[in-house]
Amino acid sequence: MNQDTFPRSSAEADRPGMSPLNIAVGVLTYRRLDGIAKLLDVMTRQTQHPARPYHLTMVIVDNDAAGSARATVEGFGQTGAYNLIYVVEPNQGIPFARNRAMDSAPADTDLFCFLDDDEWPVDGWLDAMLETRGKNRADCVYGPVQPVYPDNPPEYFIKAKVFERKKNKDGQRISYAASNNVMFDYPLIRSWNLRFEEKMRFTGGTDYLFFNQAIRRGMQVFWADKALVYDIVPASRMTWKWVLQRQYRLGNTFAVSEVLHGNPKRRLYRAAYGASRVILGLAMLPAIVISPYWGMRALTHVLRGAGMVNGILGHAYQEYKPNAAL
Repeated sequence: MNQDTFPRSSAEADRPGMSPLNIAVGVLTYRRLDGIAKLLDVMTRQTQHPARPYHLTMVIVDNDAAGSARATVEGFGQTGAYNLIYVVEPNQGIPFARNRAMDSAPADTDLFCFLDDDEWPVDGWLDAMLETRGKNRADCVYGPVQPVYPDNPPEYFIKAKVFERKKNKDGQRISYAASNNVMFDYPLIRSWNLRFEEKMRFTGGTDYLFFNQAIRRGMQVFWADKALVYDIVPASRMTWKWVLQRQYRLGNTFAVSEVLHGNPKRRLYRAAYGASRVILGLAMLPAIVISPYWGMRALTHVLRGAGMVNGILGHAYQEYKPNAAL
């Protein structure tokens, strides 16, 4: 197996009288060297509360068969802040890399997290996750992701809140999660043998399906409002073409998930729901000339609804296929 492990400094000792949790943070990367370097640097500054000690392992999965991130990652191998595991997953595709990340975590991992390589968390991120987990006896904790825009971004997209994500009350139980800022009970997920769906190799949405399956099995998810993560929005995504294609893809992956793992009743529901969103969006569409926010809501209804209907009919939009046009 193409995997390198860099242990923490031997000078780092356990705190006496404590039983630190073993936490692994999985990060997928593909030719984004600046992003992975920033994230690994920020993770050296994670703070710990005396009542919530932990051992941290960073699991970096390079989805470039050439191992282009190796030198960058290895540079953080002796910081002493965490154990570091670097592994190459030559099969391109997000679900392959996510599964490899979970498979590469140490066997004694208690909690597993996912972050993206274009994100970085606040210094108290992990402790905030642990605090919410402890207060609510949560199986899974999900937190907010705040967009960081480039200089002089298109004003319309900012007003329309295209890149803003849903927020919840701190400690609120929720019915969803994604892989961009999440912590979950590793032994529980392994006991269920849950995997990211590799048939959805380039469609995206495998994290939606993964956590949806877990919640159906009884996993309890809670919101940690203080576990903030920042997400870079590149200028290349602030175009009408990218935004509209993304809305279509999001709806499409919901439907593709139902085709693969749903039943006829759920597929029928998804098709009807998608059609109703198209109708609602078309009715709302005139708002686009007076309100960026409500205009974008109208377009979101139309495109996500169309993605759902077409997904049920057999179209799987391959947003992450190599060399695919944005």
